[in-house]
Amino acid sequence: MDTSIETLNGHTDSVLAVAWSLDNTRVASGSDDNTIKLWDTQAAKCLSTLSGHAQSVMSVAWSPDKSRLASASSDHTVKVWNPDSQQCLLTLEGHADAVKSVVWSPDGARLASASFDRTIKVWNAANGKLLMTLEGHTAEDTVLQDCIRTLKGHFKSVLAVAWSPDGTQLASGSMDASAKIWNLETGEATATFTGHENEITSVSWSRNGSRLASASFDSTMKIWNVETKACVSTLKGHTDAVNSVAWCKSTTHVASASADKEVKIWDVNTGEPVLALTLKGHESGVNSVSWSSDGKEIASGSYDNTVKIWDASTGECVTTLKGHTDFIWGVACAPNWKPGNKRVASASYDKTGHTKSVMTVAWDRGGKMLTSGSYDNTVRIWDTQTAQCLGSIFTLDHQEPGAVTSVAWSNDSKQILSANDTLKIWDPSTFEAKARPQGDKSDPRWARWSPDGTRIASAGYDKNVRIWDSKLTQCLLSLEGHTDWVFCVDWSPDQTQVVSPSSDKTAKIWHAGSGQVFVNDQA
Repeated sequence: MDTSIETLNGHTDSVLAVAWSLDNTRVASGSDDNTIKLWDTQAAKCLSTLSGHAQSVMSVAWSPDKSRLASASSDHTVKVWNPDSQQCLLTLEGHADAVKSVVWSPDGARLASASFDRTIKVWNAANGKLLMTLEGHTAEDTVLQDCIRTLKGHFKSVLAVAWSPDGTQLASGSMDASAKIWNLETGEATATFTGHENEITSVSWSRNGSRLASASFDSTMKIWNVETKACVSTLKGHTDAVNSVAWCKSTTHVASASADKEVKIWDVNTGEPVLALTLKGHESGVNSVSWSSDGKEIASGSYDNTVKIWDASTGECVTTLKGHTDFIWGVACAPNWKPGNKRVASASYDKTGHTKSVMTVAWDRGGKMLTSGSYDNTVRIWDTQTAQCLGSIFTLDHQEPGAVTSVAWSNDSKQILSANDTLKIWDPSTFEAKARPQGDKSDPRWARWSPDGTRIASAGYDKNVRIWDSKLTQCLLSLEGHTDWVFCVDWSPDQTQVVSPSSDKTAKIWHAGSGQVFVNDQA
């Protein structure tokens, strides 16, 4: 039985994404009904509906100062909104396909968008000008390195990888139903966790790095002791695939979302649901969960077109946010979650804010603006206070369809890196492209700044990982060894290593300075 205090009606199709504002006072949701809705989680009411996208809104993100909201859509655009006035401040047009992801720079000055058109674009968040499109590699600036070691052990595609909190170990999950822990100092797989009966959908480290949680299509989750390599507990209770697992701020509780329409909170020490907390109320599968920053509440997004806010201590559904007309692609809690300041942004296939499905959304560091990336080939910047779209950046120089699949802010928030067939760096204050490599044929689908902002790592369909200087003027390393396309790439916390999971059923750990792959283990 749904114990919601109040049901907020509005979205008419699936809710694809939800995100909390940084101050935890509002939640933004994106839907397949092409709209974005802003909700007051305390009053349990819809504050505003942001209309403007022509297709599904796939992602939503608040700006760091919570004054703007960004949405990403399948309509190839990203919109920036003033959440207070409900005005679209910017429509970022340029992508030739759906925009999947957008992120704010830490200072809220720029946006980066990623699209299915294989390019990354960086935008000026103030005026919507395109700053940069990251497109390519040239033979002249490519430095080839041998692949010394490859993490071979999984027999099927690697679906998830996660660095340990201290950056010394890597966890991986695969369609072969196993999870592995890799010691990056010795290059050995220190543990292979078997026991799941179906593919592992996600892996997540506890905050202190002592345990690992794995979620699977077999309807269970397992908690592993990283030191002893023992399965501490098997969390049974879901009756369908577990789509996601998330650790609470503490190391004792995890939340799970399942295709069985339920969210559960578990005590990882006992393996039992906490106080028998099964959060029931969704009418369709739950595809995402997000803890508030204080660990007191949980936001969930579902194919039933709703977002629900739950009290993590009682299991009570505090609010049901209805309004999306299509499934929710993702949810994101805003930074600085605290009482009286609770917001969630959601991205949906209902195209809210864009003309096509929105692939991704991201809050800026201050929570004032939100960026969205879409299949419509655009990144949009939104003012979360006025609900206005501040600008829309069209990331491609040609009009072919393309989706923004990855966006990332530089550490100083002055640049945005986008990937959607090309790489680009954008100035979010002018919406103009600042840099782009020429002649890129690598089909980049993912790009990330190094922690110190001095380098960029990219990966995509050409099977290679590339390390660039921060201005994309030189390809420092071309890491070759994968035999199929690379899903994504990420840096270790100390930025000395790069990890790349691939469709070739392997994950490789590369030395970010020499380009050598120094870890190899075959199961």
